[in-house]
Amino acid sequence: MKQLALMAVAVAGCAEPQIPPPVRTSPPTIGSRPVGPGAASEIDSCGLGSIADLVGKAVTETTADDAGKRSGARAVRVIRPGMMVTMDFRPDRLNIDVDDKGIVTNLRCG
Repeated sequence: MKQLALMAVAVAGCAEPQIPPPVRTSPPTIGSRPVGPGAASEIDSCGLGSIADLVGKAVTETTADDAGKRSGARAVRVIRPGMMVTMDFRPDRLNIDVDDKGIVTNLRCG
C-alpha cells in the first residue's frame, strides 16, 4: 500500500502544471500594423486615400514628388523589383511599388 502511494506521488510530480493562457493587453496586429477598429487611421498614415488613382499607371520622373505633395507624406520612395530597401517602419513614409515595366502595383505606408 505504501509503495502504491509513493508511485502515485512520483507520477503526479511528472505531470505538467496547468498554466492559464496569457491575457492580451495590447490590440491585435498583423506584422507591425494594428488590426481592428481605429486601425485604419494608422494604416493610412501617409495619405494613401488621396493617391489611389496611381495604381496601374506608369511611373514618371515627377511621380514621387507629385504623390508626396498630394498625400502629404513626409518621405516617398519608389521601390523597383529587386531593389534593396531598409526595413524600418516609418508611418509617414509612402512606398510606391512598381513592376519591371515601371507600372505602379501597390501603395503602402512604411
